[in-house]
Amino acid sequence: MSLTAAATRMRVACVCVFSAIGSFLFGLDMGYIGPIIEDSKFKRDVAYLVDWDEPGSEIDSATSGFIVSVFALGCMFSAFPLVSGFFLDTLGRKVSLMIGSLIFMVGSIVQAASSSVAVMLVGRFISGCSIGVLSTVVPLYQSELAPPHLRGGLTSLHQVMVVFGVAIASFADALLLPLDDGWRLAILIPVVPGLVLFVGMFFLPRSPRWLVQRGRQEAALGVLRSIRDEEGARSEVQEIILDQERSEASGGMRWADLFSGRVVRLLTVGVMLQLLQQVTGINMFVSFGPRIFQSLGLDASSLQTLLMAALFVATLPALYFIERFGRKTLLICGAVGMLLPSVIMAILGMIFMRQEDGKIEVLSNAAGSAIVASVFFFVVNFAYSWGPTTWVYCAEIFPLKVRGHCVGLTTMAEWTGVFIINQLTPMMLSSMGFGAFIIPAAFNLVAVLFACWLPETKGVLLEHMDQIFDARFGKQQGAGDFGSKSDVRCPSSQKADGSPACNADSSDQTSVSSV
Repeated sequence: MSLTAAATRMRVACVCVFSAIGSFLFGLDMGYIGPIIEDSKFKRDVAYLVDWDEPGSEIDSATSGFIVSVFALGCMFSAFPLVSGFFLDTLGRKVSLMIGSLIFMVGSIVQAASSSVAVMLVGRFISGCSIGVLSTVVPLYQSELAPPHLRGGLTSLHQVMVVFGVAIASFADALLLPLDDGWRLAILIPVVPGLVLFVGMFFLPRSPRWLVQRGRQEAALGVLRSIRDEEGARSEVQEIILDQERSEASGGMRWADLFSGRVVRLLTVGVMLQLLQQVTGINMFVSFGPRIFQSLGLDASSLQTLLMAALFVATLPALYFIERFGRKTLLICGAVGMLLPSVIMAILGMIFMRQEDGKIEVLSNAAGSAIVASVFFFVVNFAYSWGPTTWVYCAEIFPLKVRGHCVGLTTMAEWTGVFIINQLTPMMLSSMGFGAFIIPAAFNLVAVLFACWLPETKGVLLEHMDQIFDARFGKQQGAGDFGSKSDVRCPSSQKADGSPACNADSSDQTSVSSV
């Protein structure tokens, strides 16, 4: 690789890494809340429990569930296309990142200053509104700037930074919660990276695809020249312009476009992926891990910190795996790897657990140890597969004309899943004990079957995704399918190993390096 090519690759990597600070904020907010709602000082200062300093003291399941899940309601609101579409399509990806970081800082400050459950809920909702925008725009921004052969790895940085944020929040909780106002300090920590993101985004480029949408072709070419070689930049900007011209020829963006032809099929795929990412059960452990470990009679704080560290470390291989093995393989392996421990936990829970007044009692130390091992095995399998891959897949499959609205809808579906899991988990654990894990087991079985059906998208130029899915859907181009190409063409750029970026003869696109 020449020095120029290496420098170009480094520039685009730096842009994607820095923008992923928005994902880091997402992880921080998700990571700190579980231990905080179990913290005795939080129970004293916000929930006003009379027995706040007693070991068995608990905020009731409905309230604790809503404190966690109201965050997802804010995310759902701002991810809704009427809201996210305004940010992404009107203001642009770059400005959306800046506004999202500002809203996040406000939400964090409100939460840290809370003196009642009501104020805490308001702060959680405000922070959720910011993350709804950030979780929509970060993977979209990364996928639109990354070259095809690096897109999977660079877009996976979104999930890597999410789990890094979760891990850092867990470590911060372990250090700060023993202090009298430690829970407030833990919530204020994310203000610092939020400010860094806001200031730093002034120096990052706009998305070239958004610039073409706004009629600024020369500016788009300028951005691509800074992150591609000259030939690659000119070739890619021409592809983007042609795709935009086809979209304009079919008329302006209409809501009806989202629910007809190829787009509604793609939208169904994206919504299914994001819903399954959550209902397979990951947030049962991220948000309520301390309650699960505590019910097993273990050191909840230490185990949760280790679990979040495992989540982060196991996500890192996805940066390589997603381009080496492809999206589809990771989704299948991950779903199988989550299905098995879910079944084991459900069976052991039904046989070796007893409930009394909503409390779970372990009847066998060996069963408790097996459940802990299953929790870690589940989290590791999620980390390298469904965690990053769903974001990558949803950011790359939609036509430019409706991409912002479609990614907003799929992100809204993801947050709907988060809300459902966060709201129902405390109540399911109270009523069903560990037998509740039979529910995510069922969804993981669905995830295995769905992943087997999906086409592979690695290495395919964004403007060529329609061909991949038309082959999978078994349909020909129709009048309602704007942005279609009558011929099958691959991007002129090649992968690092010299293999073509796509193979138009197969619905399961794989490079020669695929396994």
